[in-house]
Amino acid sequence: MAISRNIAHITTRIGDFLTGAQGDRSGALSVLNDILGPLPAPEHPSMLENRAEDAGMLPVIRAWQEHDQNPPTDESTIHALFRPAEIERFSTQTGLSEPAAMNILREMLPMAIRHRAVTAQASRSAQQVQ
Repeated sequence: MAISRNIAHITTRIGDFLTGAQGDRSGALSVLNDILGPLPAPEHPSMLENRAEDAGMLPVIRAWQEHDQNPPTDESTIHALFRPAEIERFSTQTGLSEPAAMNILREMLPMAIRHRAVTAQASRSAQQVQ
């Protein structure tokens, strides 16, 4: 059984390499935004903000929201902020293996959180002008 698992893992890694899955970002941001749900608002924190607060990680989210250049996060942070079914959904909908999906999530999440915060702020500012 361990041999077949190793063969499956190696085959998946080869497939990710041959298809360029590790570097593919097309559609991944859309899937991530769909999983994250509505943009955060002062009176309506996002799903991710609520989970981060429950996990004692809200300062991490706030730092991502405030800084343009954020390094990739670690796998344990992804697991703390997303349910296994959401990670599987990201993998399935992007067509990536779970290891490739995890690598992309680690890189994209901090940037996506920053982008969502900037977009939410711009939206609130535009509404105040009207």
